[in-house]
Formats: sequence, structure tokens, C-alpha cells
Amino acid sequence: MSPKRDSYCSYCGSAFVPPLAWPRTCAQCGVTIWANPVPVTITLVPLRVGERTGLLVVRRAIEPGIGRLALAGGFLEEHETWQEGAAREVREETGIAIDAGALVPFWFASSDPRPNRVLLFCVAPPIDTAGIAPWIRDHETMERGVVFGPQGLEEEFVFSLHVEAAKRWMAHEGLSGAHGFTAI
Repeated sequence: MSPKRDSYCSYCGSAFVPPLAWPRTCAQCGVTIWANPVPVTITLVPLRVGERTGLLVVRRAIEPGIGRLALAGGFLEEHETWQEGAAREVREETGIAIDAGALVPFWFASSDPRPNRVLLFCVAPPIDTAGIAPWIRDHETMERGVVFGPQGLEEEFVFSLHVEAAKRWMAHEGLSGAHGFTAI
């Protein structure tokens, strides 16, 4: 039998008494532990490609969704503000540096069907692709690119909430038509 996640108190190491429900109070030291949702930052980075504007996307090299598109994002670390985490994730996944202080909140959502993640969507100032360095593939991202319209995003993206955020932003910007993914 393999151990169940969070079955021991992280303060004193004692086993929690079954049944394991949340919140859990340790019978030995009295500490109560909750299963709080995990914050995730996702950044919508507008990219100008010539006369067109679209959104920065990555083609995932890791699960879930190897080979599918997503917006740049990931788990917030405990020492970061949401802005710092968002800028770090964009840099790690795309090699593009953005100013954390220039990020603005866009939309917040909980994961579905299990709301164990709180997704913090934000928008960066537009970047001209002529000024960004060439892409080098890494273990997490196999490709970076730009999408220009909302049509067909459901077939290309791995996360439905990323699709919804991209469509909300594109509607706000008056963008329509096929996604037109282009590697950059």
C-alpha cells in the first residue's frame, strides 16, 4: 500500500487519524492543516508582428498536453508576488523578459471541475517581435508562437480557461478570424 498524500502532520510528523478529511487536526500537536487552492499565474502577452497583433503562446513539451498550445504561466512561488511569478514564467517558458511592474490584472478563475487552482490572468504591455531574441527549445516548451484570432483555439489549446481568457482579450481588442498560429 502506498502512502496517501498529506497523511502525516507537516509540523510533528505524526500520522493523521482516519478518516482523512479536510481540514485535518493533528491528534499529537493540535495543528490544523487545510487544503488551500494553489495560485497559478497566466500572462497574456500581446505581440506585434508587422501590422498584426496577437497573443504569445507556447507549445508544451510536458504533460498535460504535450504538443498543444497554452498561454505562458505556472505555479506562483511563496516568495513571489503574482506579478513577479507571472514575469518569471514568461521568461522561463519563452525567453522573453517582461516588466513585472507593468502587468495589469485581467481575469481570475477557479479550475474546473475541481477548484483546487486559482488562475490569475494578467496582461503585459505589447511587445514588437522584431525586438525579441531567437527561440531556443527547452525541456518545458518545444515552440513559442503567436495566435491572431479566436477561431479554432479549442482544437489547439490544452487548457479551456486559457482559451476563454484569449477569447475575452481578443474580443476586447476587436480581433476575429482564425487563430493563424505562427512560430516566432
